[in-house]
Amino acid sequence: MRKVEFEVHGCVPPRNVRPPSMWNNPTEIPRVMKLRKSALSAIRGRKPFSKDIKLAIEILVPRSHNKPGDLDNFIKGICDSLYKPVKSLENENFEPNEIFRRPENEDVHPSKFEVIDDDGQIVKIHATMAVVESEDWFYSITVEGD
Repeated sequence: MRKVEFEVHGCVPPRNVRPPSMWNNPTEIPRVMKLRKSALSAIRGRKPFSKDIKLAIEILVPRSHNKPGDLDNFIKGICDSLYKPVKSLENENFEPNEIFRRPENEDVHPSKFEVIDDDGQIVKIHATMAVVESEDWFYSITVEGD
């Protein structure tokens, strides 16, 4: 059993919204990028998780944010940000935003980076969202599995 933990500060977690997909949505792209870069720092050099995957997600919302969004939408966006969207890449209508092709972002391009090999192998998700006395969003993710 392996374990990776990482944190993301200063932004809302990504939400998988349609249309367009989060890979092309101007609001979601920076959120996806920040999550993937944080995950890359945590997992660098290790193979992706491929079975018996458990996720723990804790989202802390600043009290000043009056409508944070639904927890289930954040969970979907986080899960989808952690794997390669292979099915979407095979779809001729899917093309990730050009920001992913920039040299500084190549290492988190949807076709090159993944924490989870297949999100169908997630067997447990524990997620919480709480309001806190803070000015900034913060969330932490723990991934366990083989």
